[in-house]
Amino acid sequence: MSRKSKFIASVIATSKEDLPVLPFQRGAARKAMFDRIKSEAANHPVRKQA
Repeated sequence: MSRKSKFIASVIATSKEDLPVLPFQRGAARKAMFDRIKSEAANHPVRKQA
């Protein structure tokens, strides 16, 4: 295989792999997490600190 063919093959193989989710792609999951945290915090009474 020539260098060019190896490079193209590696690019194609990499493009087929699962990539980690980028921050701007996980907006709905982040919002759901923050909503869950806020609702849990609202259900717990506030403790006074000494």
